[in-house]
Amino acid sequence: MLPILVWTTLLQTVISFTVLPYIQIDYAHYFHLAQCHAKCSQKYGTPATRHLLDGTVEEYLNVHNAECEACESGCHQHRRIHGKGQRGPSKTALSDGHQFWTESSADSAKVGSTLISSVQLLCQNPSLDEEFGESFEGLVSISLLRPSGPTRFVVQWKQRTQAMGYYDETQWITASVESSTLFQVKGLIPGVQYRFMVTAVGPAGRLGETVTSTWTEVSSNSVLRPPASPLVVKNGYNSDRGVTAHLDWSRTPQDSCYYKLQLSNASSQLTRDITLDSLAPILLPNLEFETEYAVTIAAVSVDKLQASKPVTTNFRSLQCKDV
Repeated sequence: MLPILVWTTLLQTVISFTVLPYIQIDYAHYFHLAQCHAKCSQKYGTPATRHLLDGTVEEYLNVHNAECEACESGCHQHRRIHGKGQRGPSKTALSDGHQFWTESSADSAKVGSTLISSVQLLCQNPSLDEEFGESFEGLVSISLLRPSGPTRFVVQWKQRTQAMGYYDETQWITASVESSTLFQVKGLIPGVQYRFMVTAVGPAGRLGETVTSTWTEVSSNSVLRPPASPLVVKNGYNSDRGVTAHLDWSRTPQDSCYYKLQLSNASSQLTRDITLDSLAPILLPNLEFETEYAVTIAAVSVDKLQASKPVTTNFRSLQCKDV
């Protein structure tokens, strides 16, 4: 049975779509489209920041505004539309999209230095979507060498299965053009191995080399795996978040994408829902000096109705004299 993959970008809101592996999407067209979208981001994207789980502040261009979306719509239409239609700034942005498509190219020759350092299937969970039968969904993470600026990512994937000592492997299948470095993929088949390839495209063309993930097998076990023991806690301090600690554990791509974390001391208790955004540790901010804490974490299902066996560790926060 051929799999169907659905891609959904996280952190930024986009419409998900279905990919049929037996229909080969034109890579050159998607590259052309990615360059046009990057030009729209360059003109209409607004600088923004977001906080990652480890406390890092990531810079990016927010492309979810009316003008940028109208410009991207112009990229898709390819031809100018005359007569009645949009008016005002959005019409100008739509016209810009038409123009940017004309100025863009399917030529994938390298024009800039490498932007992507790695690509990986970060985690996976049994899917609740009955449309795909018994399948998994996961998060794919793109790690960058520097802030990306006006960039789009052309995503491709392939799969393989093993039989009688040999691998039956598909060709690369072009999936989507993404604006985020973290996106969701659905329709992953248990026991099948997947690989992802990403090309960074800027307003002038391809940014450095295309980067490929390692092969990762989708679990055949729908039981949630608890976080691996031992949990590791490292104390810290900074002027913005006061006394802190970072929580970490050894992770694999077969682990859950979703967790419930509980932090408690003798006088208070805090519970957080966690969605992984990278392999970095999780920041625990605004702790009290020299206080005994217990931190408990459990993997949870997509709908948060099922949980793994919890794992707990105790630690003592930083002393005032150590700051």
